[in-house]
Amino acid sequence: MRENDFNWLVEHGPEIYEKYRGNWIAVRDGGVIGVGETATEAASQAREKAPDTEFILEAVDRESDVIYVAA
Repeated sequence: MRENDFNWLVEHGPEIYEKYRGNWIAVRDGGVIGVGETATEAASQAREKAPDTEFILEAVDRESDVIYVAA
């Protein structure tokens, strides 16, 4: 797993939740490079935009009772 991308997910949790809830996202270099209703859709978009690179796939819940805040 790419540590910088993981940290970006944590730091931007509320923004990500608000924009992408209910979807899967693919993250690379501190940004979303793929979005879809399934992990397969998000990964496909990511591969089109950035072939031959690694990315993180993350499911964004439809409802959240936890908001992550970086200290």
